[in-house]
Amino acid sequence: MDKRILDKIKKLMALAGSSNPHEAANALRKAQILMREHQLSESDVELSDIAEHSATLANPSKAQPKWSSNLMVMIQKAFGITCYFNPGLRRCFFVGYQDRAEIAAYCYTVLARQLKTARREFQASLNKRLKPKTKTARADLFCEGWVSGVYQQVRDLVPSEKEQALVKQYMSEKHARLTAAKVREANATVRDQDAGYAGFIAGKRVKLNAGVGGQETAKLASF
Repeated sequence: MDKRILDKIKKLMALAGSSNPHEAANALRKAQILMREHQLSESDVELSDIAEHSATLANPSKAQPKWSSNLMVMIQKAFGITCYFNPGLRRCFFVGYQDRAEIAAYCYTVLARQLKTARREFQASLNKRLKPKTKTARADLFCEGWVSGVYQQVRDLVPSEKEQALVKQYMSEKHARLTAAKVREANATVRDQDAGYAGFIAGKRVKLNAGVGGQETAKLASF
């Protein structure tokens, strides 16, 4: 669909709600003409507001670890969008209103990068005598705690009923064959649980400052 045509139709539809009967009728007539010319329905116009933006998965495994899934879910709730991932492409996708979906993908990318850095630093701090399996389990718990710590600072954004319906329609039309994924739990023991708390404390130190307006969409810093 031509974005210029869609934008013109949207402006005309907005004018169709004018309190001036003549202006409203004229705008609606022009919008309908354009829609007929370009074989667009009202649903097509509304769905054009829904977009999806992708980001590289924080973890490339086909069976996503719990912490990686939690990070996607956190971003999904924080921005009121829908998220799915494709392990074959090693990417996750955020679906929602244009600007919000784009900012969500950006924030996910920044947080994923910070989390992977924190994971490496945590693993480097572990006793070198530990088995690789134990180090991995503790690092997984650390990451779960880290995501929980960040989430303490986030207020969930609940999309409107109309937006939810549009996203649902978009997903059913574009991604009808998606299936639920299984996540991999950390293979940890009771002795490893302190790693989760360490991650939680580290995650709470992450500061989120999201911007808007199409410039630099967000800044996230850890100190």
